Amino acid sequence: MKKKIIYASFIFLVIALVYAPILMLVAFSFSETRIMQTDNFQFGFGTWRDLFQNQRIMSALFNTILIATLSAALAVIIATFACMGIIKMKRRAQSATMILNQIPFINATIVTAFSLVLLFAALGIFNAGYFKLILAHTLICLPISVLVILPRLRSMDQNMFEAAQDLGAPPMHAMFSVVIPQLMPAMIAAFLLGFSLSLDDFIITQFNNDGVHTISTVVYSYTRIPPPRELRALGALIFGLVLVILIFVNIYLGKRRKKSEVNR
Repeated sequence: MKKKIIYASFIFLVIALVYAPILMLVAFSFSETRIMQTDNFQFGFGTWRDLFQNQRIMSALFNTILIATLSAALAVIIATFACMGIIKMKRRAQSATMILNQIPFINATIVTAFSLVLLFAALGIFNAGYFKLILAHTLICLPISVLVILPRLRSMDQNMFEAAQDLGAPPMHAMFSVVIPQLMPAMIAAFLLGFSLSLDDFIITQFNNDGVHTISTVVYSYTRIPPPRELRALGALIFGLVLVILIFVNIYLGKRRKKSEVNR
């Protein structure tokens, strides 16, 4: 009993240390003061009003969500087809492919960012704006998508796709009616991980933005001057959106899990 109390206290302490700064940020997003001081807290919604009236920050927020959504979606689609090809490879080819897939995680981000700059320059892609950032963010989301989707694909019955074709279903129909529904939980998880990676990226965006600014680049521009109080509300807004999405996704996956158990 004492050990359980000690373990529970330790876990609670760790969670408190992780979330205390975020909760403090959320609390001070409702403060009217310019500086975060606990002895001068004045409750109000002026910070949130200033946030939605700041065109620069709202434009960057829109760009960030758009780029993250498209990049994560493209990465999931490409990774799904890539995993279907990897699963058909021989063992040595699979091992070599997975080693290559893991290199971006080990490689320094600054190297990837500058490599993309050289690649776009060699291809003659200049001032492409959204296209460059979506392509760059898709490349950083792709490896994690493969790592999430491939184990789920391996755990599936590999004969179901061929059985659907034997019953008269065209290949694309068999894939979307048999394979994709079973991969959906892994695809959703890969999308969320890719979305968070794109949302959090700064170095690759800073090197390849071509004038299209995201939240990370806008926040960086405020580091040499006193940051506006709108950034507190912005941080609270992003935290709230991520929390709501996570809750809905977990509810959805829980219902799918219960439905699959009932069908079995």
